[in-house]
Amino acid sequence: MKLIMENWRRFLKEQEEDFKPHTMYDPETGDTDEAQSEQEHNDLAAKGMVHVDPSELEKVLKDEGGASGMEPFEKAMPDEDPEEIKKTLALMPNVGQHEDGDYILSDDGEIEINEEEGKKDACYHKVKSRYKVWPSAYASGALVKCRKVGAANWGEGGKKKKK
Repeated sequence: MKLIMENWRRFLKEQEEDFKPHTMYDPETGDTDEAQSEQEHNDLAAKGMVHVDPSELEKVLKDEGGASGMEPFEKAMPDEDPEEIKKTLALMPNVGQHEDGDYILSDDGEIEINEEEGKKDACYHKVKSRYKVWPSAYASGALVKCRKVGAANWGEGGKKKKK
């Protein structure tokens, strides 16, 4: 019995030594906190804090035009667990998930979406006519960009007018 207790104490001590202090993030506010011990880590996790930095996920979404699947996240953060990335995205209030599985960054209400009686705005028609696959992450990102600049100004960036 004495041998069992000694082994158990040694096991617990090894577990404590294996723990490495690390930063945890609040996906709703972006606040950070350092987990210095296993107990602190468990307390922070119980409060909803995660291991993946939400600002990094937002940056990836912005680089992808506001919408993205999992691949760009995994490329940008190869050391992070994909399940932990999904968990963080699900807890972020400014990120939603499309029915196809893509993640979409909210535009914070900067753009009015015309949803009255099924009518679609000019951007919807203009973007939909250019993308073969609808809905898709690329088309959703293009729709967001179009609504930011207006339908009259969208899609003319690469063309020069001849005099």
